[in-house]
Amino acid sequence: MCPKQAEIYTFAVLEPFLKEEAFFPMPELKQFRKITPTGFQNMILSFSGRNEIFLEVNIGLRHNAVEEIAQQFLDNLPEFRKEANTLVVSIGKLSETKYFRYKIKCHDDIHQCSEQIMDFMQERGFRFLNTSGSLQALNKIFNDQPNLPVKYLYNQVHRCFKAIVVARMCAHPQFLDLLNTYYCTLQKLGVPDRTLMEYDRLANYLLHYCPN
Repeated sequence: MCPKQAEIYTFAVLEPFLKEEAFFPMPELKQFRKITPTGFQNMILSFSGRNEIFLEVNIGLRHNAVEEIAQQFLDNLPEFRKEANTLVVSIGKLSETKYFRYKIKCHDDIHQCSEQIMDFMQERGFRFLNTSGSLQALNKIFNDQPNLPVKYLYNQVHRCFKAIVVARMCAHPQFLDLLNTYYCTLQKLGVPDRTLMEYDRLANYLLHYCPN
């Protein structure tokens, strides 16, 4: 079995279960996706290896209003911006099991790992997605501990941009302090001068932004 065969078969096994939760397959983007009033939720399947095939599963969500602002100042390719997640985390990391991946050698392995994925989603995954997508929930995730990394996002540079957008949209009372905190974080991360300039541009934009 090659990775492509494993991918096709895994999508087929998971589709009936996820369809019941209004997720539809988007194999061209390696994911299942559910449209929500504020954006989407998704499950991303990443296959790797040859002789041994490994599957990593990430779940996440997008808040359109946040991304429509943040993506203007990030370095993502224009064609990717409309697909960008606001949060994304692996099943392993969400379960406090770092670097966790499923190992696949045959069709039976696919059925076994799919059962585990479905159990996880029923026990924790859907609840995480359904309770994390509001601006208030995102504000808590991003801004309650601004000096610490957010585990629900791989790119901590992007976290700084998205966190300050969320803070402004929620009229966070410490917005100006957070502006400075995330600028200092970007400096500590050693980002290029261009990134700092884009953050300054975003800050100026947000200072004149009026939340609804």
